[in-house]
Amino acid sequence: MIYQKIIELMIAQQTKLDDLLNNMKAMQKALVNQQYKEYELSIDNHQRILADIQNIEKERIKLLNSFLGNVKNFQNKNIHQLIFEKLEIKNKNEIDRYLEIRDRIAELIKDVSKYNFQNLYLIENSRKFIRDLIITLFGSKNQKLLDRKV
Repeated sequence: MIYQKIIELMIAQQTKLDDLLNNMKAMQKALVNQQYKEYELSIDNHQRILADIQNIEKERIKLLNSFLGNVKNFQNKNIHQLIFEKLEIKNKNEIDRYLEIRDRIAELIKDVSKYNFQNLYLIENSRKFIRDLIITLFGSKNQKLLDRKV
């Protein structure tokens, strides 16, 4: 029962990470193509997906804490081994399924991190471009863009 709930939460987390990765790809496409509305929509989706992932993770940790004790105490140990031992999971198929889902989640996290870095790079270059354009058009950084006396 508990093991099945852990698997369900991990699958839900994997699905949300897939959604997040697809959203980050859409965000990148909107940035490159200068589609402001699509970019705003992707930001809204991004926040919603991250909130869902956070809630799933909180629920997973709460479940693990309920039968393992404080999960933070096991940072250096393989939690999956503790889960298998505590719940007496010996079926090779179940263990392989768990490890497969865990590996897929790790892979998705790496991909999300990669797209996050790329998107940050694009945003920073866009900001730099705008800043340089304003300086080129209006002179030095100290010059005011608007004359409030007019």
